[in-house]
Amino acid sequence: MRIMMDNYILTADTSLTYDGSVKPRTDIADILSKQLGFHKIEYPMFKKNNNFDSANISLIKRLTENSILYFQFPTYSSYEQDLDFIERAHRKNITIIAIVHDINSLRGFRETLAEDIAMLNNFDFITLPSLSAERLLKKNGLHVPTVIQRGPFDFLTSSPLNSPHYANIVNYAGNLSKTKAGFLATLRNVPLVVYGNNIDFRLQNPAYYAGKYDNDELITKLDSGFGLLWDGDGSSKSPFRDYEKYNWQYKLSLYLAAGIVPIADSASNVGKWLKKTNCGLVINDITDLPEMIKTIDKTAYNTLYQKIRIQQIRVRNGYYIKSIVSDVADLMATNKDLVK
Repeated sequence: MRIMMDNYILTADTSLTYDGSVKPRTDIADILSKQLGFHKIEYPMFKKNNNFDSANISLIKRLTENSILYFQFPTYSSYEQDLDFIERAHRKNITIIAIVHDINSLRGFRETLAEDIAMLNNFDFITLPSLSAERLLKKNGLHVPTVIQRGPFDFLTSSPLNSPHYANIVNYAGNLSKTKAGFLATLRNVPLVVYGNNIDFRLQNPAYYAGKYDNDELITKLDSGFGLLWDGDGSSKSPFRDYEKYNWQYKLSLYLAAGIVPIADSASNVGKWLKKTNCGLVINDITDLPEMIKTIDKTAYNTLYQKIRIQQIRVRNGYYIKSIVSDVADLMATNKDLVK
């Protein structure tokens, strides 16, 4: 008979500042530790260390046998380091669940799909962002039991729970490098307000760059209008555009936490969720954006916000990661033979 187990969650070094990747991981760890009593284990994410043996040995010593460990994937250390850590944990009969934030091979990164799948098959259970991702991975050899994420990543913030007002403006926030957001330079006749860093292209009037802010301050700036979810350099072959079919863009979590109306590609994972929940708008092509925002008046905007308000409260309070943990527990109960 299995006794009561300790639960652990890997988290990133909080001194790191790359919010787009670090914040979702630290938020998950904070929610699970403060609300569900998980133990946080700081793992060297976003750092490559060829001499990782001693670091992994030290971390494994902190884990009790027959416990459960939630592993935030990818760590951006190295697969060699991650695999060594997983193998050492398994020797202590620890059940390891991967919370999959991204699948880098689908983003056009250096990893191949085969490498990602081989790595994921080392876990006991995994969560995936979408059914589309699950179908693709299983078609190519994934055999680990999976849980599909019900909604976006949560977004903790100390900013007030604001109620945005209608305005005919479109906000865009995030990494503004040309490969990720170069399409913004092609937008004409869109009242666009852009926030973020790495901007290396010129916007068309009436669009303008409004600067970079930390998350809590940015949410106070996002107090009206719409929030655009779109990626790519403006070409038809950008891997970021294709990747939207599989992932949860973290911009959605930001926009929901602020309460503004999201606009996404109808074919994206986010777009499908917005249509299902009536929590935003969808377009088939970025050229449809100017006409779309013209169709939304103050009454329609306020109606949308009533749905968004529910999600605004959810992402600020950890609803979705707690749903994942609940679904994983159900999956483990039906796959007891796979639990260490």
